[in-house]
Amino acid sequence: MPSSLVNRYAVYVSLVNRGKVREPIARNPNLMLAVESCFSAFEETGHSAYVIEDHRPARAFTLDRKVLLSLLYVKTNDRERYFEILNRLDRSGEQRDMEAMLAHVSLE
Repeated sequence: MPSSLVNRYAVYVSLVNRGKVREPIARNPNLMLAVESCFSAFEETGHSAYVIEDHRPARAFTLDRKVLLSLLYVKTNDRERYFEILNRLDRSGEQRDMEAMLAHVSLE
């Protein structure tokens, strides 16, 4: 198993009444790949909520359906902004930063 220092982001499925599952569905070296793992799992299984944990600075990102779809919208329509958001979050962001950066995305 690769070192947790290399694959620092663990991706979990989040269930409505139970929270995150015990075993991660993926481990990734950066936040962009972790988000891509969520997109891939969404396409394969249809789960619409995920938790991405970074154990080094001890933080977690919760990607519910709205956040997941907002990220997918930005990825599809403004790739430069998508990479900018994920790079900034990877370096020093938290859940509220993610929500603030995606607040302008209208899914209606």
